[in-house]
Amino acid sequence: MRSAPEHLESVLQNVAALEPLEVGLLGSVGLVLAQDVTIADGDEQILLLAKGTQIAARHVALLAAAGLGQVLVHPMPRVVVLTVGDDLSNPGSGDDRIPDINGVALTSAATAAGAMTFRVGPLSSDEASLRSALEDQLVRADVILTACGMSAADYELLTSVLHSIGRMEFVRVAMQPGGAQGFGFVGPDQTPVFVLPGNPVGALLSFDVFVRPLIRRMMGQTSLHHRVVEALLDGPIESSTDDTHYIRAQITSNVGTPRVRSLEDDESHPLAGLGTADALIIVPSGMHKVAAGETVAVMLLDPQANQ
Repeated sequence: MRSAPEHLESVLQNVAALEPLEVGLLGSVGLVLAQDVTIADGDEQILLLAKGTQIAARHVALLAAAGLGQVLVHPMPRVVVLTVGDDLSNPGSGDDRIPDINGVALTSAATAAGAMTFRVGPLSSDEASLRSALEDQLVRADVILTACGMSAADYELLTSVLHSIGRMEFVRVAMQPGGAQGFGFVGPDQTPVFVLPGNPVGALLSFDVFVRPLIRRMMGQTSLHHRVVEALLDGPIESSTDDTHYIRAQITSNVGTPRVRSLEDDESHPLAGLGTADALIIVPSGMHKVAAGETVAVMLLDPQANQ
């Protein structure tokens, strides 16, 4: 078993920013500068924008005012989200099967992280079609995210096919939810592939902890992780695991230290907290109870909080 930081290190160790390319100003919004942008002032060079800047409208205005029409940037990573399972169907299809929550949720998460995304599936639980789909997607993928439903047979099928076409590692990470993690490389370009948990809560947590940092590194970002702050706990919480426990929560920023409350004790639906959670309380390994009023570490999920 490895810790979440150890697994993240193994994910990131062979991944670098994508090769830069020149694009016009209108095509640069949201992308990350691959080099400093300077202008000449006599014998001196004045820095306009530093390498690593994620380009916004105000930056485009500055570049245009300086008479620049193109900039060197890292392209958006292309992320393919592939799900498998005969028991899955597209949300809203009206049949009796399980909605493909992971497919739409992970695609949305990758888009929000700055990637160009493609959703594939849900695919049938068939070895030949799954292998063919994976191999077909390699031509347009910088990263592949895979998941299935809660079927153990589909998980075994997915892992077996990936083992046969790539270099994969499946490990138990000391975190809850989402302890079962798969990561490796497939294809001639050694495309990174994740196998994420079938539980949607665990899949999205795994995305935030492991996948999002990889996407941001490929984008050329220097800040890879969600911000972690300290907050005062509104009510007591308990953890039934010895692993690091991530608890869906809501944070309020008042004067002084922020306060945070767990959303996992008052749910009417297993996924209810996903709609209102803007943070995750991080309960360290081996800690089973935290009293109200104590200070806890909180990962901020709101995009505005991470700017």
